[in-house]
Amino acid sequence: MPRADRAQSSNALIVNGTPYLIDAGDGVTRRLVQAGIDFRKIDHIFITHNHNDHMAGLATLLDSEWQYSHRAPIHVYGPPGTEAVVKGAIQYFSSDAEIRSIEGKNSAPLSEVFVGHDLEPGLIYQDANIKVIAVENAHYHFPPNSLPYGKHRSYSYRFETPDRVFVFSGDTGASQALADLSNAGIPPACD
Repeated sequence: MPRADRAQSSNALIVNGTPYLIDAGDGVTRRLVQAGIDFRKIDHIFITHNHNDHMAGLATLLDSEWQYSHRAPIHVYGPPGTEAVVKGAIQYFSSDAEIRSIEGKNSAPLSEVFVGHDLEPGLIYQDANIKVIAVENAHYHFPPNSLPYGKHRSYSYRFETPDRVFVFSGDTGASQALADLSNAGIPPACD
């Protein structure tokens, strides 16, 4: 429920000055600015699942970055359906992009700047700052023989940095995969 004191899901992880975004709920661009994070420097976005409260602000964030001359690709990683969401954002802002390109404000095609990636669980991304591992969690409960079974997924992410580990999960129920992801590398308790 929208409230004045509550926002939809989004988290920023900053490693060595590089921001990584996890989820992009409504108002994410404004919240990044309020937090003192330059939204134009977001190059990697990780979506936990494709419910609107976790990705409704994605199109506006992408368009704002493009509008303010972000020309390097902005990669959006997530479960199956993420590529379609990014293509939808491109379609949604295509008229605006055409007008602004004619006005000389930005000529980079949206499809070259916004790049969606549908991913399977496992190691999904790595650079000098982070290594990201995804697992499927227990947010969705579709009957095994139903149409959506296996089509829609919800992920949790483990971000390994040079000195710490962070685990992010969107909505989920009890999930052994998430527990294992969170505890990976932690030695068992001594007797």
